[in-house]
Amino acid sequence: MTTLFGLLPDVDVADEQTILGLCYGSEVSVDYAITPTYWSGIDIIPANLALYSAEFALPSRQKTEGSFEFWNVLNNGIDAARTKYDVIILDTSPSLSYLTINALLASDGLIMPLPPSTLDFTSSGQFWNLFNDLTANLVTNRGKSKSFDFVDVLLARVDANDASSSVVREWITAAYAGMVLPVEIPKTALTASASAEFGTVYDTDPASINARTYRRAYDAYERVVELVEEQINTAWKRQTGESNGA
Repeated sequence: MTTLFGLLPDVDVADEQTILGLCYGSEVSVDYAITPTYWSGIDIIPANLALYSAEFALPSRQKTEGSFEFWNVLNNGIDAARTKYDVIILDTSPSLSYLTINALLASDGLIMPLPPSTLDFTSSGQFWNLFNDLTANLVTNRGKSKSFDFVDVLLARVDANDASSSVVREWITAAYAGMVLPVEIPKTALTASASAEFGTVYDTDPASINARTYRRAYDAYERVVELVEEQINTAWKRQTGESNGA
């Protein structure tokens, strides 16, 4: 996400601009790291490779600080930001790291991109089994609870010409049922070329690529945004109703 917003992690992002300060305990809020982007109304907290050191800092603090909860660092750190932004997107790596656990437990909704391949499908099942065990140890067994307003599975990098992917799509639909979004992100040359130029579909000049290819990718991304916005609005209405009821 940092790169797609025009920042090169190795060149443009200093360690002090990431959430490392939060992870090490020198900061208690992410506000210090919030950086404006060239998109109006959108800010970012950039990342760089130095964030890998958080994988050592968080467990180390867990050992030395009596009341420390490594899994709640980000959840507490974005409290002030929650009052300033309509939506906060936490973009993680596809692994169950300390930072990913923090992001999952700080989230109100989850979106898991899942390519329709056998290895990705089986890995996703292992991921959720591990996450379930972790939440039991870190949350449930401590007398607390964690719920999500929505959990989405998004079929991504779908190759329409790959016959085997249709079989895996059936497995994914059977396994995740209502969590699978009714839209697929196609594997196209447009996405690949945009990424190679450190951009997105929205940065691409439509005149520079086949109109049908552009439309297929653009429409898919727009539909995903619409579906997620609908779920967010539903969650807001539910929270407002609960507040009024209380």
